[in-house]
Amino acid sequence: MSASPRGVGLHFGPEDRTLVEAARKFKAALDPKHAQDFEQSTRALVCGDLRLLQAQQQETLALMNLRRVQMFLDGVTSLQTVLTELGFPEVGEVMACIWGPMRFLFKTANVNERALDHILEVYQRLGLQILDLTEYRQLFVACPPARVALAYIYQDILSFHAIAYKLFSLRSSLWAKLQRATWRDLENTFDHLAATLKQHAHFIEQHGSPLRDRHAGAGARTDSGYFDGGPVDLSARDIHRYESEYDQARHRFGAEEAQRKLNQKERVLRWVDAPGKTEQLHATFRQTRALCPESGSWIWGHHDEVSNWMTEDPPAYSTVWVHGRKGLGKTTLASHIVDNLRSRAAKPGDGDGDDVPDGARVCYFYCQDQDDELAKYLGILKGLLHQLVSAAAIVTDEGDDDNNGDAALLLLPFCEDKVSSTGGSTLQNAETAQQLLEVLFEHGGPRLYVVVDGLDECAAATEVQQTVDFLTKQVARCDALAQGRLRVLLVSLSTTEMRKVMARCGRDAAGVVELEADDNKEDIRLFVRRKLGTRHFNLSPDDEQVIEDRVVNQSEGLFLYAHLAMEYLLKQMNKRDLLSKVGRGMLPDGIAKMYDELLATIKARLEEKSPQHWEKAKLLLGWLVCAHRPLKWHEIQAILAFDPDSRVVDFDMGMIREDNIDDFLGSLVQVLKGDNIRLLHSTAREHLVNTRYIRAESVQCDLAALCLRYLSLRCFAAPDYPEDERRTDIVHGYFSFQDYATAQWWKHVTSVIQHCRSVFPASGLPPDVYHDDHYTVLLSESLDAFVSAYDGDLRPLDDVHPDLPADHLAPFQDLPFHAALARLYNHIYAHQNRPLEERNRLGIPRLDAAVAASRALIELDHARPGARTLGADTMAAYYGPNAFKCPRALCRFYHDGFAAARDRDAHRDRHDRPYVCPRRDCSFAPFGFSSGKDQQRHVRTYHPDLGDGPSAFLQMTRRVEQARFRCNICSKSFTRNINLKGHERSHFGERPYACSTCGKAFARLNDCRRHEKIHKRNAA
Repeated sequence: MSASPRGVGLHFGPEDRTLVEAARKFKAALDPKHAQDFEQSTRALVCGDLRLLQAQQQETLALMNLRRVQMFLDGVTSLQTVLTELGFPEVGEVMACIWGPMRFLFKTANVNERALDHILEVYQRLGLQILDLTEYRQLFVACPPARVALAYIYQDILSFHAIAYKLFSLRSSLWAKLQRATWRDLENTFDHLAATLKQHAHFIEQHGSPLRDRHAGAGARTDSGYFDGGPVDLSARDIHRYESEYDQARHRFGAEEAQRKLNQKERVLRWVDAPGKTEQLHATFRQTRALCPESGSWIWGHHDEVSNWMTEDPPAYSTVWVHGRKGLGKTTLASHIVDNLRSRAAKPGDGDGDDVPDGARVCYFYCQDQDDELAKYLGILKGLLHQLVSAAAIVTDEGDDDNNGDAALLLLPFCEDKVSSTGGSTLQNAETAQQLLEVLFEHGGPRLYVVVDGLDECAAATEVQQTVDFLTKQVARCDALAQGRLRVLLVSLSTTEMRKVMARCGRDAAGVVELEADDNKEDIRLFVRRKLGTRHFNLSPDDEQVIEDRVVNQSEGLFLYAHLAMEYLLKQMNKRDLLSKVGRGMLPDGIAKMYDELLATIKARLEEKSPQHWEKAKLLLGWLVCAHRPLKWHEIQAILAFDPDSRVVDFDMGMIREDNIDDFLGSLVQVLKGDNIRLLHSTAREHLVNTRYIRAESVQCDLAALCLRYLSLRCFAAPDYPEDERRTDIVHGYFSFQDYATAQWWKHVTSVIQHCRSVFPASGLPPDVYHDDHYTVLLSESLDAFVSAYDGDLRPLDDVHPDLPADHLAPFQDLPFHAALARLYNHIYAHQNRPLEERNRLGIPRLDAAVAASRALIELDHARPGARTLGADTMAAYYGPNAFKCPRALCRFYHDGFAAARDRDAHRDRHDRPYVCPRRDCSFAPFGFSSGKDQQRHVRTYHPDLGDGPSAFLQMTRRVEQARFRCNICSKSFTRNINLKGHERSHFGERPYACSTCGKAFARLNDCRRHEKIHKRNAA
């Protein structure tokens, strides 16, 4: 259309609503304490603040080129002028959303030169793309649809202010930690905003040039509604194209940014490397509650401390310790609390959900004894960290409010910065994990619940002490900011160590809840009643009542006893046997005897099928109890498929089909998602090794012999092993047990030496006794086979390590395998005392080569869609779901592996070159660096803007308020103010003192002066 002359002061159209709505959304995200200041802000106040800031910088000799904000200031001033002249009725209100954030950012960032420098730099980038809009006022007068460009410019400016406000409105010590990494992460966003502002400028210039008044200043006004430039050639099609291109640019950037954030999140989660079993365990415990989902609600119904902790604001105690007897069902109760809190938080903001605010987060951890990943302090920290990072909600719409409001999403750059700067393929340092969690706890939303169950199952007392100390200190720190923001629930036995640890926290630091036997009785009764309903015994109501009463009374409040009792009773063949077992005095007393009776029932049932069924069941239970790391289901299958006598592995013929696992072990064992397997309860381990059916020392000997004989197979030891034979063996499952055997064999041999002498006959007996003894013969044959297979790779017997503890071998002096055992132990001891890089290899070159060769072929076969082995069996059934393994034997991913080669390769590269360039798209260093110094040198050379040094145009001096000697970030105290200044610079890596000769920068003035003296001496 061809626009005709129109007068000023015309009523706005849709762009009016766009401006008002953008301002409304921005103000809705403001903290109420800032809203009033923002509403009253004007350009004059901004200019006054800048003049005051300039004067302060002149006084401290720390000028920062504040003129960088001038073009932005002129641009938004022209926007206000044009809006006023066009008669926009709410110009003061909408422009306050620009002036207010500017004042806030300058005032807040003034305490940190690096942050202020970053803000000024972005204002300069954006200001370069904003035209003097007063020169084009006639375009907006003559063609009202063109005013949409004004609304878009305003939206883009508010987008920057919303992002900056979200960061700098945090507590000062928190944004100081986050600012550097966050600002670096926002580079793409700033580029996008500059590009869209340039797009608006191009549109205005293209269509407004005929009307441009080059002499119009920000304060000039037109004398009439007429102009001399001629008509505007701006059609509805042009407007539509412009709007469409802008919309496409925003959504394209939103999609790219969402994908980048997803990749960033995945990188952080891979690095955190938390045990994946935590979520699987929670799903298992939830399934345990499925029969009686209403059970357990008494934990918050009867105990005010728990109810108060869950719902009150503020709570009486932000930390609560719940303890009770072993077998009471504490873990199931903990999982019930987790699910209930999540359910309440997910409800709308009315009714029953009011007591847990929207946006509240719940994270949890279940400690498990005998599992290093789940029984150590670092594992607990990693588990909590994984859940909090996973909570970061990433949306694809760049303008979506949820994206701006997600607390976890804001912290992703900080986490990724730690990934880049700490080195290592995975998080291995508890101090780093603590630093990340401190920030995540402080900025974890309106409320964060942390539930840690089973602390008594930690590997050592120090693990418990560290966990409780860290969590309670974080609660105290967060309570000082807002009581109840962070709430911690600890669940455990009341052991002596736990009581000591909790006592050290202080009498008033935590609420204490002791669970009683009576708490559980009605839940146990309901469980028994519903469990009886799963089997049809045609019981009368009186029979059911008798069974309920017997089990409830015998259980004494222990849910574990009730569970085992029902498993025991429901395995009876008929009604007569069932009723006889619940006769007076017939049910076993206590959990230990119940385990015995349950095993006896399983034994009798399996022996009816064949003696071999029971023998295999014993083997399975023994392996689960005595393995040096939790066995995976396919590894259990591999042991069953291996016939040591015939030296054959036949998965097809020997494996247990998973659907039939209950036929062997009842409910004592659970196969979890992801190929993991666990015992029913921590008590199962301690009771099973003390039953008349399983002896731990004998099982250790069995496992040592099994590993040695397995690794002596031709597929590992033979020098003439062709590839076609290897391919055939892969199909039969020969390599299914190699991840465990190659990494753990030496531990089982060491366990035999240190703990299992009692399995063998005593010393000084006739030779025939040793030759007839089962375990003596078994270990002799196994050791001979292994030593013979790897004779050239093992340390010679006469090359004894000087520190070898000979007293460990002395008890085996009279046994026929002593020489082979001594040689092997010497080799093991020497290898385990080598540097870490050496210990990450298997210690036997032929084994290293064999594993690498078999894994390469397994990866190829596993990558084929629907890869099969024999018949309908899959590669995943024989080798687990993750075929791509890390080559380092001490790494968890040596056995856990990855589902995709790219993930394994990225993980392996992090081992080799753990320090990566902070700029992800850097073409100068795509593979990272082997040391932190090399990484820092690269950043200084190629990315000085990402370094810790000052900008090129100024020397920055960190200013500190007078008479303050305590650091605002870490609270460390100093006796001299000058020392505090140097310390605070270290938080940001600032080096404000530059050598006048060579320009090298230093953090402290004295260091700079000392360096300059070197130049003077050299010149002399």
